[in-house]
Amino acid sequence: MKQNLLKTCVPLSAVLLLSGCIDNKYDLSDIDKTTQINVNDLVIPVNVDAIELSDIIELDDDSKIKIVNVNGQEVYAVTQDGTFSSNEINVSAFTADKPVINPAYATFSLNAGDLTRAQVETFTYNLKESETQDVSFNASNVDKAVKKITALEFKPLNITMNMTASGIDDNSTIELPKVTFNFLKGLVIPNLPSNYSYDDVNGVLEVTNLPYTDKATINITATGLDFTKADASLIDQQFIFDSGVNLRDGEMKLHVSYDSGTPAAADEITFELVTDVNQLDATYFSGEIEYNLEGDGLHIDPVSLSDLPDFLADEKTDLILANPQIYINLNNPVAGYRLGFETGLQLTSVRGDVRETFDPEDKVEVGYNHGVAGPYNFVISPVTPSDILEDYKENIKHVEFTSLSNVLAGDGLPESLEINLVNPMLPTQIVDRFELGSAIPGVEGKYEFLAPLALKNGSVIIYSTTEDGWADDDLDKMTIKSLTIDADATSTLPLGAQIFVHPLDKNGNSMTGVTVTPADLAAFSKDAHITVTISGDIHELDGVRIEAVVRPDAEDALAPTQTISLKNIRAKVSGFYLTDFE
Repeated sequence: MKQNLLKTCVPLSAVLLLSGCIDNKYDLSDIDKTTQINVNDLVIPVNVDAIELSDIIELDDDSKIKIVNVNGQEVYAVTQDGTFSSNEINVSAFTADKPVINPAYATFSLNAGDLTRAQVETFTYNLKESETQDVSFNASNVDKAVKKITALEFKPLNITMNMTASGIDDNSTIELPKVTFNFLKGLVIPNLPSNYSYDDVNGVLEVTNLPYTDKATINITATGLDFTKADASLIDQQFIFDSGVNLRDGEMKLHVSYDSGTPAAADEITFELVTDVNQLDATYFSGEIEYNLEGDGLHIDPVSLSDLPDFLADEKTDLILANPQIYINLNNPVAGYRLGFETGLQLTSVRGDVRETFDPEDKVEVGYNHGVAGPYNFVISPVTPSDILEDYKENIKHVEFTSLSNVLAGDGLPESLEINLVNPMLPTQIVDRFELGSAIPGVEGKYEFLAPLALKNGSVIIYSTTEDGWADDDLDKMTIKSLTIDADATSTLPLGAQIFVHPLDKNGNSMTGVTVTPADLAAFSKDAHITVTISGDIHELDGVRIEAVVRPDAEDALAPTQTISLKNIRAKVSGFYLTDFE
């Protein structure tokens, strides 16, 4: 604003009359020609446009602060979204090597009695118990996810026992009407021959009418093991199945043929028992599982707060988040096993070397929902939002996180905000027939961090605008003793403000040595008349900076529609005008 202040301030006729009455014969060189003209309430017309919050928060396209709609209102919020995923879920299969089994023997005496020449005699004997053959399976490579085994399935485990008798000649035959063995306990034998019976609790195997030519052979194919019945255990991820096999008792018929009166049988018979078992290759287990979800894909990039507007980074700014919300959408790839998983969540504010962590009251727990793989939606916030984001509305569950609002609070803003999943895992739970060595797709999810910004009580936010370019030759000669700003003010803020006016010099700096008496502006004011006064010596005035200082007393979210506007502004100056008339 350029103007000739002298023309607007003083009547020049008085000055001209004085100069016209001077006698030219006098020497006036020693007379002070400097003239001081007092000025009172000189009006400088100015006008200031509305000051909106959107004017002082300049958002870049990649800014973490966005304008979002919450409950039908546009507000400023720190936002970040992304995806995460774990590695495949794979509980390794394990193998127990083929056991080394030594032969066992059973010997008993024959009692043929009086034999009649040239005939076949049949004698019945009760078999004696044999030595026990140790059958031991051991696997030290059981996956750490297997916490307990109640049942184990494996590839067909073929158990073959051969009984071979010694002490009879070629003219004698053996018949085994019934043979009983102490056998491995807890086996699952799906296709047991009809002449076999098996007690899995006591481990007794009984075979009737067992054929015998040069030997008797027992074949068993097992496909599983019941740990509640078997001599099996899992200790420190080592699978141990220690058992044994032996001939328990039985009935043998010896058909003895005589030729030329010579007995065909010796005084005793010895049975050799040879047992052979292949390696045990586990395929499924039932029991308890605990599996840690892992993978670089579970890392969530920190929310950088380094590009926030200057006024938010001021040391007087103490931000609070207005019911911040973390939305999480997850699948459950193990729902078919009736398994769920969980993850903790931790937020960390980073200010240089200072780190402050915040944890919700509960974990995010994903159920199996009768085998449905998903989606499973969660909102983590201090209170349940009334307006849920559209992508997360289906089957959403609230997780309380009371301290989340204070993540940004403190002296100035943190440089970044870290969001970390803590110990994502399948917690210890009962599982039925979990397949070993088969890769299951990992957990996949997406998240959205939505944190409306608000200011804590004691913070300061300053709306400001500058009006300058007032300086000219006349104004430079003026010493202002008081400056009064009158205006009609309108505010859409839900809280009061103080209006300050600071005089500026030609370099745009606020002048020192002056006293500003601000005006109070009530919340939701409309065309309220305000007056701000500045007193002190003001030289070479070039303009003013008008500030609306707000000190929040409520935690309402900052909105771009929150405005303070001034109109009908009049600047009145009082002081004196000092010039030199030649």
